[in-house]
Amino acid sequence: MRKKSLVLSCLAVVTLLAPAAPAVAAPRAPLVCFLDSCDIITVYYSDASYTTVVGMHEDGVCGQNIWGEQTQYYTTSQDHC
Repeated sequence: MRKKSLVLSCLAVVTLLAPAAPAVAAPRAPLVCFLDSCDIITVYYSDASYTTVVGMHEDGVCGQNIWGEQTQYYTTSQDHC
């Protein structure tokens, strides 16, 4: 009985100390330009804090600009030219 209690205690400690799974950003619905003069801009961030920009993808009739890296943390917007 004592051995079982010790095993359960160790299991509880390991469970509490194990790192939590990282939060994954949910994919956002794609934007669609209904006007003939707009771009879709996706800005990529380094992590879930959305503070450090690490890449961008701009595509549309106004031009194309792609740089940096793509991550699971991003925002999408429209820009009218």
